[in-house]
Amino acid sequence: MPGIEFDFDEQSAALAPAIRMLFQTYTDVIPYPHKFNDALLKAHLNGINFAVNHNLWKEKAEYEAYILSPILEMISEWVKEKGSDFGLHGMFEATSCNYQLFEKIEVRDGERLLKCPYKEMLERVSVLGTFTITWEDVHHKWCIPMWTAFAKKIGIDIEVIPGETCTVRLKK
Repeated sequence: MPGIEFDFDEQSAALAPAIRMLFQTYTDVIPYPHKFNDALLKAHLNGINFAVNHNLWKEKAEYEAYILSPILEMISEWVKEKGSDFGLHGMFEATSCNYQLFEKIEVRDGERLLKCPYKEMLERVSVLGTFTITWEDVHHKWCIPMWTAFAKKIGIDIEVIPGETCTVRLKK
């Protein structure tokens, strides 16, 4: 499964620059303490801001699911073989996009708890005066529609409870 195993002997040469980048990022504290997911968060928030401002947020969520269709179809096969929880596994902890985005993904049977990475970054970039979206926009016009579109393509039905820790669970 992707992202699960690391063959140190084969991949150790790439590890040193990655660790250096990690330390450089976390020791950069001006104008705020940086994290490994800063660039990803800023890119997401920029796209969300554009989509919300132009009332294209539904289309953006659907487009994201379309672009990832091959991966979502692969996850759908996991669900057929191993059960619905593998849909959540595929959406969250089995993809580097998400374990780079979320600092912690708590895995429970039939649900995932995700500390929201957007709130803190949205507060930071909002001081620029160019972002008009709210944290509620991020929930209701990005995360929930996108995850719902992913789940639909995977063949599972989910509910999302937004908050500082979002809960995504299989509907019973």
